[in-house]
Amino acid sequence: MNIFHHTDSFFSCTDNRVAEDSLLSIFKLAKQIRLRLGKQGYLLEHYLSMIFEGMSGGQLAFESADEGFRIGGDLQGLLFHVLDGTEPQHEHPLYPRMKELYEQYADKLIFQEHYTNLCILLFFLADEAMVDSTGKFIKEQVTNIGGSLDIIRVQEVYDQISHIAGESMLEELNQRIKQRFIIAPASALFAQGFTDELLYKLTYRDIETSRQMFQLLLDIIPSDTEMV
Repeated sequence: MNIFHHTDSFFSCTDNRVAEDSLLSIFKLAKQIRLRLGKQGYLLEHYLSMIFEGMSGGQLAFESADEGFRIGGDLQGLLFHVLDGTEPQHEHPLYPRMKELYEQYADKLIFQEHYTNLCILLFFLADEAMVDSTGKFIKEQVTNIGGSLDIIRVQEVYDQISHIAGESMLEELNQRIKQRFIIAPASALFAQGFTDELLYKLTYRDIETSRQMFQLLLDIIPSDTEMV
């Protein structure tokens, strides 16, 4: 099975460990496959070109994390609208959900500081918001790479190489390439950036009570409450 059979393969992986394979060992394996292809060795070079361009076609690692941090911060503006009872200038899919949570937890938002109430409300939304935002981010990346990478052609060339040289070696090469070059998937980096912004809020100190937000959250959540 070709692990690069879909565009989102370039933005997620199940094993985020730093690769043990060296760069040269990967290319030694690639050379063995090219030798097996004989006069059609150019197929492997064409295949590798598409794979490497696909990997580099999305956002760079630091850009993905920055985007997650920015999106996490952008939710703050929507939450202010919820607390103020005003409507945002542009529609946002999470805004109705924010209003639902506000009605559900209004009795918990008892602090003098507006920002403290905002943080508390965000904590009840955080997991849902991260899943939603990360999903949208991946869709955008897939769209971006789809404009420059012909995934159907990738599969066609994969099948051609497998027919001549055997699929097992190409599968191994794919696995090694993915482990070596997708050490931290864009989706995980985006989610980490989003989480970093959340961590900032959890450690922020409310000036009224001189307590950090996570301490206030611990006070607010009854032991038998199930997080939404």
